[in-house]
Amino acid sequence: MSNKKFIKGAAILAIAGLMAKFLGVFFKIPLQRLIQDEGMGIFGLPYPIYTIMLSISIIGLPAAVSKMISERMAIRDYEGVRRVFRVSFVIITFVGMLSSFLLYFGAKHIIILLEWPEDTYYSIMGLALAPFFVSIMSAFRGYFQGMQIMTPTAVSQIIEQIGRVVIGVGLAYMYIDKGIGYAAGAASFGATAGAFLGALLLLAYYFRKRKSFISKYSMSSSTITQEKIPSIVKNLIWLAIPITIGAILSSVMGLIDSITVPTRLMQGGYTSEGATILYGRLTGKAVTLMNVPLTFSMAMAASLVPAISEANSKRNLQELREKANTGIQITILIALPATVGLFLLSSPIIHLLWGKTEAGGEILQVLALNVLFISLAQTLTSILQGMNRVFVPVRNLLIGVGIKIIVSYFLLVTHLNIIGAVIGSICGYGVVMLLNYIEIKKTIGLKISIKEVVLKPILAALIMAIVVIYTFNIIYIKINSEAMATLIAILMGMITYFGIILLTNIIKPHHKKIILKQ
Repeated sequence: MSNKKFIKGAAILAIAGLMAKFLGVFFKIPLQRLIQDEGMGIFGLPYPIYTIMLSISIIGLPAAVSKMISERMAIRDYEGVRRVFRVSFVIITFVGMLSSFLLYFGAKHIIILLEWPEDTYYSIMGLALAPFFVSIMSAFRGYFQGMQIMTPTAVSQIIEQIGRVVIGVGLAYMYIDKGIGYAAGAASFGATAGAFLGALLLLAYYFRKRKSFISKYSMSSSTITQEKIPSIVKNLIWLAIPITIGAILSSVMGLIDSITVPTRLMQGGYTSEGATILYGRLTGKAVTLMNVPLTFSMAMAASLVPAISEANSKRNLQELREKANTGIQITILIALPATVGLFLLSSPIIHLLWGKTEAGGEILQVLALNVLFISLAQTLTSILQGMNRVFVPVRNLLIGVGIKIIVSYFLLVTHLNIIGAVIGSICGYGVVMLLNYIEIKKTIGLKISIKEVVLKPILAALIMAIVVIYTFNIIYIKINSEAMATLIAILMGMITYFGIILLTNIIKPHHKKIILKQ
């Protein structure tokens, strides 16, 4: 698998993921206007638990499947590919079914244990069946990604999000007369409906292409193994457990906020309603916007695991270093301008999307710094996973979670209030990123060009920042429209940044061709 192939795969997933994220933003805009910040708090509280349950079925096991399939594809063991997929599909579907069972029957116990508002019950019920359908989707996604066929995954992401937006928002408007809790629960059901549609699409694609896959790979197969099912299960679990733990620990960052933010804010003097409103601003607006640029790092991570696995299985150290370097460089090139843009235009972007009087800009401005740290942490984690160093990211995430808990706990009751939780997340992910990089450098002797990978993008981002500030102020003064000033400033910033990147030749010629083709 060449650099060209894995960058192209990452580009396909990134474009689809970005479209899905934008749909997600336009899901929360009408929803927030309908149920306000308090309703968004009720809607958002169950999501960290839901995400933890999904971490097994959409991250841990599929990543392990993708890695195992890519290793067998490298030696043209296509019978092994089919056996891995069949076994993994059964396991992943069972895990999804178990997660749905726990959500459905454990909703009331979760609310009592975590002292959440009673209306949160409807949000949990809306999400309850989603893990089952998501598990079916993720099994097929792991299969296709391991074969470096990214289009089915990309299309299913878009279909899933369209279903979530149309059905979730539609149901929320239907049930708003019954109260905010009912509307939030109806909106949550959009996730279940979207997952069902995405799973249906992948099933149809698989059965439509199944015969051609069998014919193509059977004719060109050069290696046939009789790997036993227990051996496949053992290898799958050995890989999936640390990846899953790592994913769960990442989700724990969000869960920590859902547990500590309301409680500590009330201890700091806020009412229950006030604490829920602040939490709604954090999750409903700031985190939603931060997650948009993180789409690129998630796509890079999904494409890097099989790419690094292939180079590692061939014991090709030079190829391994080259792919790791490329992944890190592209991650910085994308994450850095997103960080700067969200930092500079935090309040105007929130006003543009949610309304001129909406608050939350100060939260987004600080949280924007986490875009770079999370993006690099995800990319570096994927490199370590592809190198079979699957337990190292878990250790580093444990350290990061510990730092997040300590910092957030003490800062939430200070004058910083909700910003304290944001600073805690930044500290946690910053440490994870640094520890992951140190491990990779120590293991494969990775050398990064500070000038090309770090200094040039920083210079481009600084020039972009000047252009964005100047453009926004000039347009706002001339036409007195914050919305138009924001849109034009964003456009000018993008043109400036990527123009400088291309002119200074930071992106290699063959990378430019790949990007332009997308």
